[in-house]
Amino acid sequence: MNKLLSRRFLVAAGVTLIALLLFKLSFFQENKEAYLFPSIITSVVLFFSLTSLFRETFSLCVDDFEPTPVLRLIPALILMVITVFSLEFVGMYTTSAITLFLIGAWYSPQEPISKRLLSSLMLTAGFIIFMYLLFSVMLGVQVPRGFLI
Repeated sequence: MNKLLSRRFLVAAGVTLIALLLFKLSFFQENKEAYLFPSIITSVVLFFSLTSLFRETFSLCVDDFEPTPVLRLIPALILMVITVFSLEFVGMYTTSAITLFLIGAWYSPQEPISKRLLSSLMLTAGFIIFMYLLFSVMLGVQVPRGFLI
């Protein structure tokens, strides 16, 4: 019973409850086409949160990683807020590419900096191509198009 009251279990349970709420909000709408992307994303989030809850419930987690200090996460959080507010103006693909590149370059453990930047650039290019194929080609979803596409 003590492990069910641990902080990690409570966080996993809280995230699962939020994911369930988002799942309900996105799946049970009249306009199914408009909620296709949120439905896909909330399904994935729900799957991962249920997996986390299951792992915490049955003590299947391994404590072999070093936690990241919260202060080190602040630049990424600020960048994500800026990204959300600039999507409509700049465009989804451009904003996503800049954000992903900066976060990848900032948090990559690779040295020297040239390896870090190249790795971040390759990841960004691959992810943007994947996003374009998923949204524009396969799903035909209209994405925010700003002055830089």
